[in-house]
Amino acid sequence: MGFQLDENTRRMTENLAEIERLQQSGEANEQTIAELNSQIETSRQRISHKLLIGTRCFVRMQQKECIADMSSDERSCLIDYFAQLRPKRWREWEHTYASLTTSQYVFLILQDDLRYDDDTIAKMLAVKPASLRTLRSRIKGRER
Repeated sequence: MGFQLDENTRRMTENLAEIERLQQSGEANEQTIAELNSQIETSRQRISHKLLIGTRCFVRMQQKECIADMSSDERSCLIDYFAQLRPKRWREWEHTYASLTTSQYVFLILQDDLRYDDDTIAKMLAVKPASLRTLRSRIKGRER
């Protein structure tokens, strides 16, 4: 699953490489470099904003608050944040599962990282315990 943080980081890296190329080739145009630097700053701000939202969402989860009202953008930011927070676990999940949805990753965070029991997870997601069995089964079906 490609998350926005990856895209912003990729764009920032490309812009930095282009600045370096322009400077080394002697083609350095101040206006072009200024535009690239502006794009880099925009990417940095987007990354910072996404990580801030993701942090807030993760804290809500740690406090066992209901997260059923989290928007899809907030969930995506949460996943981006988690990938930075626990890179080893994130890589394990990416290796183990093929194409999980954001909701499935949220469930894995609650179950595998925060180690909440099914009752707590069901309350936090505002679903019935049977829904967790379905979610768990669908995740299992995505194993490589």
